[in-house]
Amino acid sequence: MLTGFEPFHDNAVNPSQLIAERLNGETIGNARVVSLTLPVVFGEDTRRVFAAIDEWKPSVVISLGLSAGIGSIDVEMFAVNHRIADGSKALPPIAEDGPAAYFSTLPIDPICAAIEERAHLPVRRHGYAGSFLCNHILYQTLRHIETHKIDCRAGFLHLPQATENSAKGQPSLPLEQMIAGVRIAIEAAMSTP
Repeated sequence: MLTGFEPFHDNAVNPSQLIAERLNGETIGNARVVSLTLPVVFGEDTRRVFAAIDEWKPSVVISLGLSAGIGSIDVEMFAVNHRIADGSKALPPIAEDGPAAYFSTLPIDPICAAIEERAHLPVRRHGYAGSFLCNHILYQTLRHIETHKIDCRAGFLHLPQATENSAKGQPSLPLEQMIAGVRIAIEAAMSTP
């Protein structure tokens, strides 16, 4: 299962949505990709993901998100139990009774190596998935899988803006190259024990 997000803030186009839509229905390795576009709304994102996991019963969930300003594909290692503050007060944690963090269950190093070697794209193993919805969806997906004892691995890839939609001088990668990189990530996730 592959997820992407709708456009948000000043980003009129979100490459995570474009890639999820493009790969929907494709067979990669021995897996058929099913995709879902998520709204940039706390709670609605997880409602849709939980329903899709329960209905589709995927063996792997890879969530994609935009991190404008990076120039590589970042494979996130973990999600933390916090939300960004709104400026006036601290928000409660994502899950009051949840652990401080959940670690990605994807094979991060094999994914990074495969993207670098086969797609020749800049890729890096990165810390945590930020403090907005990308972190939220990774944390909640891993929590859902653990608490419901679902046999499924999950993780998150941050993408730069697509070159076709980026401002001059902004770090970016061509959309077709990122699509190739995500295909390789899916294949590596499915084929690595």
